[in-house]
Amino acid sequence: MKVTPLEIRQQQFPLRFRGLDPTDVDKFLELVASDMEDLMRENARLRDALGKKDQDLQRMQQGEDELKKALMAIQQIREEWIGRAEKQAEQVLMESEQKAKQLRIEAERRIELLQHDLQELQRQKHQLTAEIRHILQEHFRVLETLGAENEDSDDLQHPLMETSDNPQDVGGTGRR
Repeated sequence: MKVTPLEIRQQQFPLRFRGLDPTDVDKFLELVASDMEDLMRENARLRDALGKKDQDLQRMQQGEDELKKALMAIQQIREEWIGRAEKQAEQVLMESEQKAKQLRIEAERRIELLQHDLQELQRQKHQLTAEIRHILQEHFRVLETLGAENEDSDDLQHPLMETSDNPQDVGGTGRR
């Protein structure tokens, strides 16, 4: 049963012989009614404050929820960026490995070509050396033959040798 301050003030008690002093009862009822009004105002103020705190708490919870959502979104974006960065790194690594492999293959091919060219040059060198040696040997034989002929015919053909410009044409015959 709720009693209002107004009801306390208006409460009437029946009088009886040797009963309560009405003035004291009225003072007491006024005091109780006044305290009750204060308590009701305090209660109303506390309810308002509680309502504001509830609203603040609700706003904070909403803000916290929004922060959680934002953090989750940031985490998701971070993970996506990391994933993209890892994929790009893998792709760069694969491309680098592929390029390195192609460069190695190209270098090996060039080495093979250079080795082949070197072998060909060495073969040509040996061939040229052999040809020059053969030509020199042939010239040496010719010189020996000419030297031997010159010794045999030195006394007879000496005047002709001095006038001849061509060493193969020694003796005016045009033969060797």
